[in-house]
Amino acid sequence: MAIQVGIPQAAMTSLIDLVDNVAEVKPGMEVVVVAHKDGLYDGPNLVDEEAVSWMATVVQSRGAHCSILWIDDPQPEGHWRYPPIFKGVVQEADLVLCTSFEITTTELGNFRRHFEDAKTWMVRVFPTTAPLLMSKWAQTPSELVTTIRHQAAAPFMKHMSKFVLTDPNGTHLEGYTMDPQKRPGIPGLPYDSYRKQVRHVTFWPEWVHPPVNCTEVNGVYYFDRMLSWWSRYIGIEPQWKDLVRVDVKDSRIVDITGGEEAVKIKRYLQKLEPLVGDGIWKFDTFHFGVHPNAEISEYECPSPLYRRIINHSSYHNLHVHLGSAGANEKFPYYQHITADIQHATLTVGDTLVYDNGWLCALDDPVVREVEKKYPDRPGIPERIK
Repeated sequence: MAIQVGIPQAAMTSLIDLVDNVAEVKPGMEVVVVAHKDGLYDGPNLVDEEAVSWMATVVQSRGAHCSILWIDDPQPEGHWRYPPIFKGVVQEADLVLCTSFEITTTELGNFRRHFEDAKTWMVRVFPTTAPLLMSKWAQTPSELVTTIRHQAAAPFMKHMSKFVLTDPNGTHLEGYTMDPQKRPGIPGLPYDSYRKQVRHVTFWPEWVHPPVNCTEVNGVYYFDRMLSWWSRYIGIEPQWKDLVRVDVKDSRIVDITGGEEAVKIKRYLQKLEPLVGDGIWKFDTFHFGVHPNAEISEYECPSPLYRRIINHSSYHNLHVHLGSAGANEKFPYYQHITADIQHATLTVGDTLVYDNGWLCALDDPVVREVEKKYPDRPGIPERIK
C-alpha cells in the first residue's frame, strides 16, 4: 500500500498493523472510531483529532465504511455509564475502534455484556495521539507481542501448581495457581478464541497476560504504583514514593499499611464493601504485561495517568488485584484496583517465569524467531543485569 499523504511513516507502520493484523478490516465492513471530546481539552480521555483522522483514513483504504463518533459525556465517580448513542453504534457496527479511557469493558459490566450480545468486535486502541502512534510501543509488531503472551502462558496451562513470588522490596507470597479448566471466566478456550468468540474485545497494542486465579495465598506484598483508572478516584497519584504493604492470609487481605496512600486505598476498599460485598478483601488473582516496549517518555505523553496505563502493559510489570468482587445490580462495575511491581521473581512449579523483572518468555526461541521476521521494527530490548 502506498503511504497516505500527511501520515508519517512511523504512524503508518503502526496503523497498518492495527488495521490488517489486529482489527482485520475487510472491504464493506461498517467500522466506527469512538473518541471522547474532553480528550482534546486536557481531560483524561487522551486523544487528538489528527490521530483519529489517520485511523479512519487507513480503515477506508481497505474498502471499509468508516464513521467517527465524538462523545461529550462526563463520567463522574460511581456514575460511569454506557452512553445510549454508543450502544446504538455497537448494535449496527461490524467493528468498533474505541479510544476512550473512561468507557471500557474492563470496568463497565453492561458495556462488556452488550458487546457479547451484539456480537460486535471491539478493539480498544491505546495509542490515541500522533506521538503515541509514532512510538516504539505502537510500532512493535503485534505478532511479536502476541507470541510473547502465548509463550508466557505455558506455565499456567498446567494443573494446580505451587508459585512463589518475591521482589527486592520485601514481597514474598506463596500459593497455588488454579487448574486452568476451573478458572472463573476462562472457559477453557484458547485465549485468542476466548477474546474473539466470547468477549468480542481485544486490545492494541497487546496489554496483559490473562488473569491467573490462585488459592491458598499467604505472605506479604509491597507495591508503589497501580492502574490509573482507579487511582484518581482513590485520590492518589498512580505512582508514589512510600511503599504500601499488604498482608495476606488464606487468599484474603488482612491488613494494608504504609503512608498516606495505604490509608486512602484501605479507606476506598472499605467504601466499596457495602456495594460489592466481602469479595473486596479477596486476594486471589495476578497477571502481568507482555509488551517489550511499553516505556513512554513524558515528551511522548505528558499525562501521568495515561503513561501509567501504558506502562501497566510492560513485560516487567506484574500486578495483583486488590479484591475480586464482580459487578452487581447495586454496583454494575467491575472493581479493578491493582497493585503493581516491577522487579518480580516468580516461579510456578519448576518453571522460572520472572527473574528480577525480566519475563523469561522473552528469551523463548519461538519469540526470537518471530522477532527476526521484523528486522526494521522495534523488538526485544537488551536485558540489563
